[in-house]
Amino acid sequence: MRRLWGTLGRRILFVNLLGLIALMFGVMMVNQSRDELVDMRVEGMKTAARLLAAAVAQHAETRDGRLDVEQAFPIVTALAPPVEMRVQLYDRQGRLGADTRDAGDVEAAVILGAPLEAPASQPVQTARGLWRGISAFVTGRSGHGGLDLYRETRPAAITSDQEIWDAMSLVQETEARRVNSRGELIVSVAAPIRLAYSVIGTVVVSTDGGDIDDILAEGRGSLWRMFLVAAAVSAALSALLAATIAKPIEKLAEAAEAGAEAGSSPLTAVRIPDYSRRGDEIGHLSVALRAMTGALGRRMNAVESFAADVAHEIKNPLTSLRSAVETMPSARTEAQRERLLEVIRSDVGRLDRLVTDISNASRLDAELQREEQAPFDVGALFDAVIDVTRPNWEARGLRVVRRLPENGPLILRGVEGRLGQVLRNLVDNAVSFSPEGGALILRGWREPGGEVRISVEDQGPGVPEENLESVFQRFYSERPATEDFGQHSGLGLAISRQIVEAHGGRIWAENVRPPDAPPDSPPQGARFQAALPG
Repeated sequence: MRRLWGTLGRRILFVNLLGLIALMFGVMMVNQSRDELVDMRVEGMKTAARLLAAAVAQHAETRDGRLDVEQAFPIVTALAPPVEMRVQLYDRQGRLGADTRDAGDVEAAVILGAPLEAPASQPVQTARGLWRGISAFVTGRSGHGGLDLYRETRPAAITSDQEIWDAMSLVQETEARRVNSRGELIVSVAAPIRLAYSVIGTVVVSTDGGDIDDILAEGRGSLWRMFLVAAAVSAALSALLAATIAKPIEKLAEAAEAGAEAGSSPLTAVRIPDYSRRGDEIGHLSVALRAMTGALGRRMNAVESFAADVAHEIKNPLTSLRSAVETMPSARTEAQRERLLEVIRSDVGRLDRLVTDISNASRLDAELQREEQAPFDVGALFDAVIDVTRPNWEARGLRVVRRLPENGPLILRGVEGRLGQVLRNLVDNAVSFSPEGGALILRGWREPGGEVRISVEDQGPGVPEENLESVFQRFYSERPATEDFGQHSGLGLAISRQIVEAHGGRIWAENVRPPDAPPDSPPQGARFQAALPG
């Protein structure tokens, strides 16, 4: 339940209920419905009072121009049930002659005034006012402040209701709105009973206390019931939505926290839930987290492997240095000491190259992220690398062949300096394995799909088939027999692959053979080729 109604679950529920609550409050705050209901009721009561007055005037007998209540009362009682309202008959003197409510009910309902209440303290009055406000809002019985108190007229007594006197004097229907002691609305309509051109009495049609308020309360109750049903449905849908959104996100967060708490443990052991089949944002997040965790795991494994390789490579010259230093006191001749010093200088140089290359390799990823890619001419890059490496290949009597498209410059987008580093590594490697007087071929072209290819080809002995991939491993060094051991760190091709892959490309090695030569024939050189997005 805590997971279901966590922060996200509560927000989903709040957002779903907010519109419903706003709609409900808007409906509750609209007061026109009560006034419209009262006005409609008044119009109906006027029609009923007018019809009753006409029926009494037509069928009731008069005595000397006065209303005969005994004759009129049966007519009123016969017509009152369909009207479903209280009907009273008053004569021309304003005396109550007949009432459809029983006399006993009339006596019991006589209201002389509201009962007096003992004065209450201010906190109690505030609490009562607050409670009345809440009750009025919930039930719709919002009170009718400012209206006069309704008072019953006793049988045969003269009325004090102004609307009755106004109806007889104005000869038209009049209305009055009052409240009883319980605060319930009572609406009365008086219609004059006319005989010829004189008024002989009045028919008063009125509602019972609470009739209109009960209708309003029933309408408000229907609204509340609809609101509760809608709120329950909204809460259920919110729970379903929270279960399909909040719970998977929390599982992903828990898996990420487990990976953070794992510390030095391999991230590949962290299990990220797989929601890729959902096809929504959470599925995309799951795929991204799994990919990120896998990449981090591979990076951590690579760092650990790199550290182990560095320790192993540094240990070899250190061991040699230690042996030479320990042997130095035992050297008896100047020639022996000179050989030991040469070993020490060689090992120190080797350590220096190792540390420099290791430092460059460790900073390479961060530097590639900071450097911006831009379009450049591959032909200009070839010329720059050829000039930089000229002393090396000219010392071996080599020649360099440059082959590029003839239909215009070959443009490639990338970090020119880093790709130049790759090309220089490949050229230096080719120079080392090329026979004296041979040739180096630098090619550049664009594939039909837009991919740019760059290759460096030599005429050396080639690469053993089983080592075509391992030559790109860190600290792998397969040098010619004519070259002194330790002159290379074995990181050149590994760094080249790292740079090419950072550009979204790939690099590989292959042996050069004539097109019609069998696969097992001796190679006639090696070709290192890089493919980069155009």
